Amino acid sequence: MEECDYINELPDSLLTQILLDLRTKDSVKTSVLSKRWRNLWLNVPGLDLFSLQFTNPHHEEGLIRFMDRFMESNCRSRLQKFMIRYFECNGYRDRFMELIGTVVDCGIQHLYVYMHTCNRVDFIRQNIYKSKTLVSLKLYNVELKNPDFVVSLPCLKILKLMNICYGEDGPLVVEKLISGCPVLEDLELIKPFDILTQDVILFLRVSSQTLKSLRLYFATNGSGTEFSVEIDAPRLKYMTFYESRFDRIMVKNMSSLFSIEIRAKSSFEYGGLLKAEDPRKRAIICDFLTVISSVRHMIISGSILEELHSYSKLGWIPQFRNLYHLQASFFGTSLQLLPTFLESCPNLKNLIMDYGAFKEENIDFHEVPQCLISTLEYVHINKLMMMEQSGIKLVNYFIENSAVLKKLTLRFSFFSSIESESYKKLLTSTKLSPTCQVIFV
Repeated sequence: MEECDYINELPDSLLTQILLDLRTKDSVKTSVLSKRWRNLWLNVPGLDLFSLQFTNPHHEEGLIRFMDRFMESNCRSRLQKFMIRYFECNGYRDRFMELIGTVVDCGIQHLYVYMHTCNRVDFIRQNIYKSKTLVSLKLYNVELKNPDFVVSLPCLKILKLMNICYGEDGPLVVEKLISGCPVLEDLELIKPFDILTQDVILFLRVSSQTLKSLRLYFATNGSGTEFSVEIDAPRLKYMTFYESRFDRIMVKNMSSLFSIEIRAKSSFEYGGLLKAEDPRKRAIICDFLTVISSVRHMIISGSILEELHSYSKLGWIPQFRNLYHLQASFFGTSLQLLPTFLESCPNLKNLIMDYGAFKEENIDFHEVPQCLISTLEYVHINKLMMMEQSGIKLVNYFIENSAVLKKLTLRFSFFSSIESESYKKLLTSTKLSPTCQVIFV
C-alpha cells in the first residue's frame, strides 16, 4: 500500500501559516526538501530573526540583505509578524530603522524589536504612532521620540516597553502611547525611561478603559527623583508590581481586580517615609490597600510583609473578604504578622508560604484567625528546615488550629526519610481537622 504524503497535499497558504510559527532560520531550512519548497519560505507572512545567526564576519550586512530580499517578495498588505533581536547596528542603523518603517507601512500586525542595551536608536520614521494594523507592539532598548501629534493605534491590544525613553519626557511618551490605544488589554512597562538628571519630579498616568492586565517593573529610585504613578483602569483584572518603588501611588476603579502580585525588595517603602511614620504616606498606603481589598488572588513578597508589619502597628489593614488564594513569603519579623494578616482574610481557602528560618523566641502565636476556623482547606509551606524549632512551631500552629484543613504540605530544603520520621515525632499537636493529610515533600 502506497504511503500518502499528507503534508505536500496541503495548499501553500496553509503551509506558510505553519512555517510562520517557526523561527525564520528553521523556515529557510525547509527549502531543501523539494523544488516546491525552495522559495516557499519567502511567502511566509512574517520574519523572526536573530542577528547573531548570521555568523559571517559581516553578519550585519548579511542580515540587511536577507531582509531586503524578503521584503521585496513579501511586502504586501498581508504581513503579520516581524520579530528581530539585533545586537549590532554600526554602519547600518539608518537602513535598519528604514526597514522597520517599511514593515509598519506594509500593515504589520505583530512587531517585536529587541536592541542590545548599548545600541539605543530612534525610530527615524514615526509612522509607528499611526499604524492602523498593529495588534501587538514590543520594544526593548529602542528609543522613542516624543511625538508632536496625537498617537492613534486603533487595533493595538498588547503593548510592552522596556527602556524606550531618555529624559523627563519619558512618562509623557508612555502616556501618549497608552492614550492612543482605545482597545489596549495587556500593558507591560519594564523600566521604560531613564532619568539623566537628579532631583526632578516624575508623574506617570496609566489610564485605560479597556486594560485587563498591567505589569510594572521599575528600578529602585535612588537618584533623588520623586516618582509617582496613578492607575485608572476600571476593567483591570491582573496587576503585577515587580522591583518597583514609588514615592506615591494612586489607584482607583479597581472593582474588577482579580489578582495582584507584588514581588519586590522595597516596592511600597515610599522613599523610606513609611519607617519615618509619615502620616501622609500612611494614608497613601491605606488608600492603596483599601482599593485592592476586593482582590481574590494575591502573591506578595516577604519585604512587603515586613513593611505591612510595621504599618500594622501604626494603622490598620483592611479586610480582604474576597481573597481565597494567598501566596506569601515570610522572613525576618514578618511572621509575627501572620495571624493579623490572616485575620484580614476571613474567607481564605488556599495558603502557600515561602518560609525563612526564625529565632524561636520570635514565634509566639496566640490569635486564631477566622479563616483557620471556617474556610482554610489547603496549606503549603516551602523551604522548611529539618529540626528547626520555629518551623516546627509554625506547623503545629496550623495542625492544632485549622478546623477544616484537608491537606498540609511540607516542603523541605533538605529531606531524608529518616529525618522525616524524626520530624513527625516533633509534631506534638493533635489535629483539629480529622480529615487533614500531612504530606512531606
